[in-house]
Amino acid sequence: MRRSSFALAAALTSVALTTTAAVSVTGSGGTAAGSPGTAAAAERAPQPGGVVVGSAVVTDPEVRSASEKADAVLTDADYVTREGDLNHKNRKRVRAAAEDLRAMLERAHDAAGTTVAAARATTAAASRDAGRTPLSERAAAGAERAAEDGSPERTPVAAATEPTNLAGAATGAPAIDEPDTTDLPILDTPLADSVDATADAKAADAKTEAKAEAKADAKADAKAGTKADAKAAAAKAAPSAADIEKVTKSLQRIITKADGDAVVSVKAGPTPAEIAAAKEAAQERREAKAARIAERKADRAREAAAERAAEAKEMARTAKNYGNGQIPSNVLCSLSWAGGEQLRCDAAASLEDLNNAFRGAFGRNLALTDGYRSYGDQVSVAAAKGGLAAVPGTSNHGLGQAVDLSGGIQSFGTAEHSWMVANAGKYGWKLPGWAQAGGSKPEAWHWEYGTSY
Repeated sequence: MRRSSFALAAALTSVALTTTAAVSVTGSGGTAAGSPGTAAAAERAPQPGGVVVGSAVVTDPEVRSASEKADAVLTDADYVTREGDLNHKNRKRVRAAAEDLRAMLERAHDAAGTTVAAARATTAAASRDAGRTPLSERAAAGAERAAEDGSPERTPVAAATEPTNLAGAATGAPAIDEPDTTDLPILDTPLADSVDATADAKAADAKTEAKAEAKADAKADAKAGTKADAKAAAAKAAPSAADIEKVTKSLQRIITKADGDAVVSVKAGPTPAEIAAAKEAAQERREAKAARIAERKADRAREAAAERAAEAKEMARTAKNYGNGQIPSNVLCSLSWAGGEQLRCDAAASLEDLNNAFRGAFGRNLALTDGYRSYGDQVSVAAAKGGLAAVPGTSNHGLGQAVDLSGGIQSFGTAEHSWMVANAGKYGWKLPGWAQAGGSKPEAWHWEYGTSY
């Protein structure tokens, strides 16, 4: 019996449709939709013990209690080594024992962390295993459900390699016989090429998926074994509560022995009387320092005054070599507060000191109206004052040793004049007898330095 190439293409198309229908009936995983296979596998998934919600781990209460006591003793050790009166040897012993206890606590914490990681790995592996059900179990489960429900047995699905007449099956027509392909021409049609390509792609995908599943299973088994080994090593290295308590007590004994029951000496603060005494002592130190500074200043001032006095004395000896009213200005000395006025240098230095004292008493400088007079000035004054002025060439003003003052000193009986009478002599200045109130020619304003009659 010979069939055309068109009939052969139609038969191949029927094969592809039959295979697709069979897959849709059994589901992508080989189990019918809504089957309890997945739920049963989930029920068989093992659940790890010792792990609660999140990452918290239910540790041994005894280990936890021992760790808390150890933390308290470690705090005492840190305080004693930092604040206690320990020598170098005892401080070193306490620190070494504290480090040993810290290391033991770290091992306990590391062991707890390893337990959590191993439990999570086991959970993940179990979830992967529970997600896959062998084909044989799926088939057996389907047969059992069919027997329990009493439903008629499904018509066996033809193999993908056997031709199937879907239309005939629906109408009760006989199935297509095995085609006789003897001497049939082979036609290259797009439909035939599509069928061949689809079959090859499915075969390649199935092979790739099988390799991937085998590789994933091997990797999961290796990882689970590694985690199990790490869990066992951590459990073996983890210290027990008795170990922690033993090292804790040892550290406590070392602290007690090293520092006398761990008593830290603290110096008491100063009493109110001690504080007051300290303040008084500080004040005395400040006053003594100020006195020393003032004394040094006074010494420097005296030294400067002595230097000026020595220089002035030397200049005064030079001035004596000149006649009355003939002294050059470069041999005389000016006054700091009275511009344009000059005196013999020793008289000028002394009058500077007298002016400082007067300013301290009255708050102002001496009012100076006349100092050194040249011979020409003496002639002019004599012409103006007549008999009240000395004969030119005989006045002490011409020697640079006399001054005329005002500002209250020019009148007898004033506070300023009385002060000058009481204090001027300390600085070498005086009111001559003839100028006093009972003298031959009273002049309250005329004061002289270093003169004798």
